[in-house]
Amino acid sequence: MENPHPISVAALLQGLLEDIRLLIGQTMRLARDEMKLERQKLTSLVIRLGIGLTMAFMTSVLLLLMVVHLLHGWLGLPLWTSYGIVGLLCSLMAGLLLAGAASLAATLRLWPFRTLHSIKEDARWIKEQVLSTKT
Repeated sequence: MENPHPISVAALLQGLLEDIRLLIGQTMRLARDEMKLERQKLTSLVIRLGIGLTMAFMTSVLLLLMVVHLLHGWLGLPLWTSYGIVGLLCSLMAGLLLAGAASLAATLRLWPFRTLHSIKEDARWIKEQVLSTKT
């Protein structure tokens, strides 16, 4: 059977290039929209985190003052001694938390090395597949 609507190779290539151009444009729009959504979520996160941290700080100060006055009232310690004990405990806890944060920060990688390696592997595989069909 003969094809009633023959299409030239040039027309096929032109259609393919147009499809690739359209796909790239759609991919770029999708990436832009995705980044916009992530930026909005990040803004909301920063605002909520700021308010939450402020409230947590104020709560901590009030609770620490309460502990100081409990030590003063129950144990009969002078206020300066009570403040010293609470301050020492707080500084020890802060030191432990900062040391843990520093060790975690040492393992932080800001570049997606595994993803880049995966993309390179995929590109190599595609290249091998394309070259193997040509020969």
